[in-house]
Formats: sequence, C-alpha cells, structure tokens
Amino acid sequence: MDKNSVLIKSIEDIAVGESAYFAKTVTEADVMMFAQISGDYAPHHVNKEFGDTTMFRSRIAHGMLTAGLIGPVLTALCGAASHTASQQVRFKTAVLLNDTVTVKGTVTAVNPQSREVSVEVVCTKQNTGPNDRPVILGSFVQSMDVALTGLQ
Repeated sequence: MDKNSVLIKSIEDIAVGESAYFAKTVTEADVMMFAQISGDYAPHHVNKEFGDTTMFRSRIAHGMLTAGLIGPVLTALCGAASHTASQQVRFKTAVLLNDTVTVKGTVTAVNPQSREVSVEVVCTKQNTGPNDRPVILGSFVQSMDVALTGLQ
C-alpha cells in the first residue's frame, strides 16, 4: 500500500472546530447484508410484515449499521491511520429503509501529549428540523498513535 493512496494526518494537521460530513441512503440491500454479516436477523430488521406491526410501521435498520456510517467522518477528520480508542453512542430514534442519514463530526479537542483527538458526532436523517431528535449522538476519541511502518 502506498502512503499516497490513503489520507494520512499527523496530530498537528488537526484543529478544534474542523468538521466533516458523510451521507448515505440506507437500502433494503444494506440491511440484509448487515443481517448476514452480523447474524442479527431480528424481525424488526428483516421481516416486512413484522415491521409493519411496530411503532415505526416499517422495518428499521440495525443501530450498528447506522453507527457504522460514522467511520468515514472520523477518517476524514483524523486520517486513515487513526483508530477509535473510545466511543459513546446514544441511539435517539430509528432509521427506516430508504432514509438518508447525514453524519456530521466536529473536532472538539486535540491533545498532542496523549496523541488523541476528541470528535462529537450528530447523525440526522432527511426532513430533520432544528427541533427534531437526531438519530445518533456520539462522542469519539481517536488515537493518532498508530505505527506506519509499511507506508513510510
């Protein structure tokens, strides 16, 4: 792998207040592939008839599938050589099939001594107004202490 083919950042490249975004429409195929990968075939995810009987009147995407959409934002902010040291994720409402989820991440702290970057994340979906609940609220600490022995 060539270091020019991936986004590599040093902690000095990151500033408090920087933001990044990612958006994706969650499809039936996404939900079924996630069910296969994770083994989570709960009926509210994979069974239309069951989903229609729930409070959402629809099947819903797996929470962890939705949380997985945060990864591209963390990579955009901290680079591909960072990794998540800790996270706190709060699920606020469900994502239905064909909802478009938008992830916004903002750097809230950069600690050169610990080589960690704190990122606050808000995930919303289409037609979300300023007074609507987000889908996910999250706090992440990204470690910049990754060895790049093969890329230098």
